[in-house]
Amino acid sequence: MKNFGKYRLVNQKENGYKGLYKKLFSILEKDCIFTECNEEESYFDGNDMIITTTWKHEESDKLPKGIIVLH
Repeated sequence: MKNFGKYRLVNQKENGYKGLYKKLFSILEKDCIFTECNEEESYFDGNDMIITTTWKHEESDKLPKGIIVLH
């Protein structure tokens, strides 16, 4: 069973796949050298990007400002 993560990237619409998106994946992949985290689904809710990933970050209080964990 996979431990999917779901995140809200605030004001990401104009930035596309850089900015917070790039930061999130660099954080998720930081501790693993054998495989990479992938996007399972993404869509926009206003200016915010909602993204589901194949990995979940365990320390949500340590994510950069603008990245919110959704449950």
